[in-house]
Amino acid sequence: MDDRHESPENPYRAFNRLSEELSSAYFGLADRVAGLEAELARSRQEKERQREEKQHLADRLSALLDSLPGGVVVHDSAGRVTAGNAVARSWFGLELTGRTWPELLAAGRLRPVDGGRELEAEDGSQLTTSRRYLPGRRETIILLTDVTEQRQLQAALEQNRRLATMGEMAARVAHQLRTPLSTALLYANHLTEAELEPGQRQAFGAKLLARLRDLDRLTRDMLGFVRGSRRRPRDLSLAALFDDVRQTLDAGVREGGALRIGGDGGFDGSLCGDRQALAGALCNLVENAWQVGGPGTLVELSARRAAGGCVEILVDDDGPGVSDELRERIFEPFFSDRSGGTGLGLPLARSVAEAHGGTLRLVARPGGGARFVLALPLAPGRGDAVAPLALAEGAP
Repeated sequence: MDDRHESPENPYRAFNRLSEELSSAYFGLADRVAGLEAELARSRQEKERQREEKQHLADRLSALLDSLPGGVVVHDSAGRVTAGNAVARSWFGLELTGRTWPELLAAGRLRPVDGGRELEAEDGSQLTTSRRYLPGRRETIILLTDVTEQRQLQAALEQNRRLATMGEMAARVAHQLRTPLSTALLYANHLTEAELEPGQRQAFGAKLLARLRDLDRLTRDMLGFVRGSRRRPRDLSLAALFDDVRQTLDAGVREGGALRIGGDGGFDGSLCGDRQALAGALCNLVENAWQVGGPGTLVELSARRAAGGCVEILVDDDGPGVSDELRERIFEPFFSDRSGGTGLGLPLARSVAEAHGGTLRLVARPGGGARFVLALPLAPGRGDAVAPLALAEGAP
């Protein structure tokens, strides 16, 4: 009986318990939702703050790039420019984004020189290029730096150094000028004598001319050493350069100097430099060999291709060579072991080589004699052909 009276109340009680549990769960979920909404709001605020900071940082970096004195160009793995600062846009004169590096160079505002390691602007400004690859972003940054002023300061410093050296050695040069000048004046005085015989007049005239040539060579070497090579470089062939040397030394060949230029299978390439300065340096090397070796010394002038996009011009002679104690001093300005030597020919030749980005060195020559090697960079994209140097040889 008791069980029949209590059974109707069980569903009601169960419903009440279930309602209470649902209400409790609802309020718990409501509190959880409110907490999540607050957390989401805080997260949104944090993200917005970070976005503003990143935008501020990006604006600062962009302003910093535009304020840099050098140019910055960024390109992706496909070679397309993705960014560039104001200086780079000014130098190229066009919009950079979306273009490739070859397209920028093809615009013509900047011309590659020195194998692409440097660029030259229309106004003569010189820019160096350096690259940095970013592996994480697969991008390459190209930095363009204007080194025009530094090159000018370097050239001015070099000229001042030469002038200082010239001033220190002025007293040593004075007697070198005075000796041939006094001799020339003596011969000129003899030529004014009315009773001089024709044979004597001719002999004195020849001696006067020889002393005047000595003075001219001394003056030329001194001026060349002080000035260095400051003309605008131009493309020239080795054949043209050697022909200039042959024509300049023609008088020396007629007076007994032996000169052989080129040869079968000689290398003929294209250089970029000062034609007159290079020819003068080679003439100094040849004349130095004649003066050291004496009458009958044979000098051979040839060229060969060298590694690193360079050409080596060889000046060989069959003279007495250079002793070990003199090897370290022959390139010192005003040093000479010959009576009447100016000591400027070899230093001048080396300074011309260095002004062209090359070197001049003395190496041992098989069979005796001396060999000077003038190494110069070939003009970019040129000098790949090999052909004989078709030049006439100087007769002894």
